[in-house]
Amino acid sequence: TCGLMTAAALFFLFMFTPVYWMVATSLMTEAEMLAVPPHFIPEAPTLRNYATIFGIGDPEYIAFAQNRAPAVFDIFPAMINSLTVGLCVALANLLIASPAAYAFSRLNVRRSLPLLMVYLGSRMLPPIMLVVPMFLLMRNFGLIDTPLSLIAAYCILTVPFSIWLLQAYFKTMPVELEDSAVIDGATRWQTMRYVVLPLARPGLTCVAILAFMASWSEFLFAVVFTKTTASKTLPVVTASFVDTASIQFDYVMTAGVLTALPPFLLALIFQRYILGGLAAGAVKG
Repeated sequence: TCGLMTAAALFFLFMFTPVYWMVATSLMTEAEMLAVPPHFIPEAPTLRNYATIFGIGDPEYIAFAQNRAPAVFDIFPAMINSLTVGLCVALANLLIASPAAYAFSRLNVRRSLPLLMVYLGSRMLPPIMLVVPMFLLMRNFGLIDTPLSLIAAYCILTVPFSIWLLQAYFKTMPVELEDSAVIDGATRWQTMRYVVLPLARPGLTCVAILAFMASWSEFLFAVVFTKTTASKTLPVVTASFVDTASIQFDYVMTAGVLTALPPFLLALIFQRYILGGLAAGAVKG
């Protein structure tokens, strides 16, 4: 038992130390961050880096930051882009995957299992294989450098898994409730809308959160499909602080905290729904 606890503690330190260092560095000034020996605990914690990103605080320091790292003021618009794309992808997954998954779980769809296996197998394709054909497709539709191109790309990547997860969750629900609604005169669509979907709220929440998290932190498609501040997402702007000449560690860490915070909060708040949805898919899939 003692050895197991020691191994667990070492594993926790191994996983937690980079996160702690990222948060601690984001609260340091540039001088303290570059001090030798390094400070593992900020001596004078400050939110100046965060305030600068949002354009508030000392005007002189804001002007200094603009000369030192002009891209720092692209972080807030990038957060808005990431949030917009993530919410749209989550909503699209619910609208597309819900009726498709219900059809697979309740209707006698021919060759449904091979089709579901194809859906699940699409998750095994390396994203790099899809970048070039999807880029050409988006360019032909004139969607390059728009949030819509990212929304479409992320839906292509996430909807198949959402269908697989939801159809497995729908199979765990008793059919008798739907039969009662049909006897009362409800149509198939009304049964799904008023009976199945309200009861499937944990599964729907799980699907929406997973789709949001997948699109929020995605980098490859975002860096290929976007060019200007109007469409760049947070991971792309964060990467711009690292170049061959210098690395703006303080802003990289600050942007890293802002990037990691929403998925962390979502996982913390809705962990019960996520575990329930994934467990249903594991048992019935």
